[in-house]
Amino acid sequence: MTALESTHPGLVQTVLGPVEADALGITSTHEHVLFDMSVWSVSRLEGSEQSLFEAPVTWENLHLIRADRPCNSDNMRQTDEALAVDELRLFRSAGGGTIVELSSVGLGRDPTGLARVARATGVNVVMGCGYYVEASHPPELADRSVDDIAEEMIRDLTVGVGETAIRAGIIGEIGCSAPLGDEERKVLRAGAIAQRESGAPLNIHPSIDDDLVLENIRILRDAGADLSRVAISHLDQNSYGPETIRALADSGCYLELDAFGHLGYPHMEQGRLLNLTGDIERIELIVGLIDAGYLDQILIGQDVCFKDCLTVFGGFGYAHIVRNVARLMRAKGLSEAQIDRILVQNPSRFLRFH
Repeated sequence: MTALESTHPGLVQTVLGPVEADALGITSTHEHVLFDMSVWSVSRLEGSEQSLFEAPVTWENLHLIRADRPCNSDNMRQTDEALAVDELRLFRSAGGGTIVELSSVGLGRDPTGLARVARATGVNVVMGCGYYVEASHPPELADRSVDDIAEEMIRDLTVGVGETAIRAGIIGEIGCSAPLGDEERKVLRAGAIAQRESGAPLNIHPSIDDDLVLENIRILRDAGADLSRVAISHLDQNSYGPETIRALADSGCYLELDAFGHLGYPHMEQGRLLNLTGDIERIELIVGLIDAGYLDQILIGQDVCFKDCLTVFGGFGYAHIVRNVARLMRAKGLSEAQIDRILVQNPSRFLRFH
């Protein structure tokens, strides 16, 4: 298996074509623009509140939805291109340059829609490829080989998704559950092969378990992945212990804190509490990582993956990092050089093809 000649070493692949890595500007490395997160939808409410599951998101029910986001199916989907354009224009006008859109297969990926949104807003959109968690896998994936899945990823990165000729620019987010499924192990191995053959970066939605996230890394390493080109998402949500975080950092992976601005309440997911801490706690974790020598491995994002994250529903939207988080970083003692490293230089280095 060999990488195709249509890869662009040193450049970043967006849905509108390759761009110079130094031209990305401020970059949020984990977002969803057009998405369907219904794989996580679950009706946990009782009595008269059961009807909330099928209700549209409104200002009247937003307080209930934010207390348990998966309890409302409409909150889990955003397929309105006009709304996406309005929201991304706010990011652009605030000074943002690039969004990494990680709606892989299983999360409603829409290449042509993303291209239209990127063209309308002037925002660089880097699209993902590969497969999300096993609960969202198509049934036929079970009969496919690791090499076959890797070939699909490589084609998405070098030729285009399906018949669109719109290329992915990153592998991911590759989904890992707890417990880790057999098909997820297969997709991880395929992702490692596709990364090695194409030179693309790789993003992992890790298992919510300290031992399993380290197993995620071992599977990638054993399959030949370059861990210095791998980002581990959700470091700020998954309540990993300090020894696990140190092990991830020492492996060479990028460390992604991507729930900045989330207004949802902590809730159970796969048997563990999803820890939606505040932005101060996220920045304090970043300060600790910097003090430990890991500045060059830090990436951040907002993981807009619910409608209630959008400004139209009172969320902070895609511009939160530019408008608010950078200011909070300064207040917590980060220098301009450190902020630039996290928002501009690290994403530029991570996203360029090798």
